[in-house]
Amino acid sequence: MRYCFLALILIVSCKPQQAEKEVENYPVLETMGYYQRFSQKLWLAGQNQNWELADFYTHELEEVTEKLVEGNVIHDDYNISNLTEAMLLPKIEKVEEAIRKKDQVLFLENYKLMISSCNLCHNATKHNFIKILVPNDSTIWNQDFTSK
Repeated sequence: MRYCFLALILIVSCKPQQAEKEVENYPVLETMGYYQRFSQKLWLAGQNQNWELADFYTHELEEVTEKLVEGNVIHDDYNISNLTEAMLLPKIEKVEEAIRKKDQVLFLENYKLMISSCNLCHNATKHNFIKILVPNDSTIWNQDFTSK
């Protein structure tokens, strides 16, 4: 009986540590930073019709996405992996298609849809205060820092 009680205490005390390790092994904030950085560089490459560089950054976005999906990440009770796979991955593939065709108009259209999917996910996860933008010449950042 005494050993069962000790085993129960060990099991219960290990669960929070295990959850902390899962969070430490999969930093959501860092991943979102990669998305923002790579998407901004992708935009600049596409705008300059540097299709080889645009393809590189598209593949970087895909790799980050694959890791996020494989990580089965739950954050604030939202399955970030499932949302990313359903909302973002198809949009990245559309951008990739435009790059293969070297079609700047299609690139712009699909890039905007990709950024829109980021913001839709932020809205769905109650992070609508994080607004990603299609880059423009008026700021070095592809994020809206104003409160509205």
